Amino acid sequence: MQNKAFRVFRILAPPMVMSLVANNALGTEPANIQAGPVYITPTLEVETRYSDNYLRAQSDTTSTWILDTAPEVQMWLQNGESTYSGTLALRDYRYSETSKDDFTDYKGNIDIHHEFDAKNILEAFAEYYDGHEERGTGLSEGDVAQEIDEPVEVDMVDYGVGYTLGNKRGPARLNFGFRFHEREYKNFREETQFRDYQQDFWAVRGFYSVGPKTDLVAEVRYADTEYETDRSFEPGGTLNNQEYNYLVGVEWEATAKTSGSIKLGWFDREYDSSERKEDDGFSWEVDAYYKPRSYSVFNLETKRFSQETNGLGDSIDTEQLALRWTHDWSFRGTTRLEVVQANERYSGSFRDDDLWFAEARYTRKMRRWFDLSGGYRYEERDSGENTFSYDQNVYFLRLDLSL
Repeated sequence: MQNKAFRVFRILAPPMVMSLVANNALGTEPANIQAGPVYITPTLEVETRYSDNYLRAQSDTTSTWILDTAPEVQMWLQNGESTYSGTLALRDYRYSETSKDDFTDYKGNIDIHHEFDAKNILEAFAEYYDGHEERGTGLSEGDVAQEIDEPVEVDMVDYGVGYTLGNKRGPARLNFGFRFHEREYKNFREETQFRDYQQDFWAVRGFYSVGPKTDLVAEVRYADTEYETDRSFEPGGTLNNQEYNYLVGVEWEATAKTSGSIKLGWFDREYDSSERKEDDGFSWEVDAYYKPRSYSVFNLETKRFSQETNGLGDSIDTEQLALRWTHDWSFRGTTRLEVVQANERYSGSFRDDDLWFAEARYTRKMRRWFDLSGGYRYEERDSGENTFSYDQNVYFLRLDLSL
């Protein structure tokens, strides 16, 4: 069972950095436990990895083994084309070199996909996350990672609702959506209180069919961000802002070999403080798939967007490019290669970062309920502010288990 609401609401959130951990190439085929009309699906991921620079430090690097354990239980109910689901999950991190980085994250969510009829679809979701940022990431990038004695803890709340009029078989359709996001840090409050914020997102998307499997699309997004602690005393004043995104493009599934979307547009970020400079520019979102064979898929993804800063500057103007190749060598064996390049320009500061990420993974389907994966990851950040530069090598072995 797939999370339909998540697929819709990902457009309402601010574009996030492309995942630096690739998904399992094959994926187990879990059996469900049935309790009346409700299906229950438990899964377990266990990954052990060796990192030669787990704090992402420029110098004085520290290596460690990490045991990453992630059990999850999903409960869902199917009623015709409508689906109602909930998930409870945790992820536990254990470090061989230091126990002060050990941590357990918790997450719970509810998703609703309700079809009144083929042309009226309601989707809603709510999610709560109680977790942390690994030292060397987020607010503890650079030298901060070695100055603090525990990870930065964070709570996040998300909820939203969307409505779709029309369907893909018709000449046109409209999608309306709202999403609320709240981020609140829990420790090091003398510093982190100034990074707590709330965001409201609104989006309207219109589709017009120009072929059996091709749609023109126009989209408007609005985000309002308010920081919970007054920052007016800082140079530049408050970081409260409003951002507008306007995009037009095309989505297609032209043949069995190709599908994807291309959207081009403009973003405009305006600050409540007149001392901060407005940030705007050309934006794009491209996500294209090419499948020359049934067992081989290439994916190109690139985007430009603006996101909240985690320290220096007013915001982060981000450009990303990702190339992925997944190939099934047999029913049981799959390789996945991924390369991600990004540039992050911190507007209002001199910081300008280039990032690289690469991963090679081999997955072996041992049983229907058991996948075994192994591989190598590489990360590199080259920053104009030297304290944020680092490179990291990671070797990993992962088990995916289900009933």
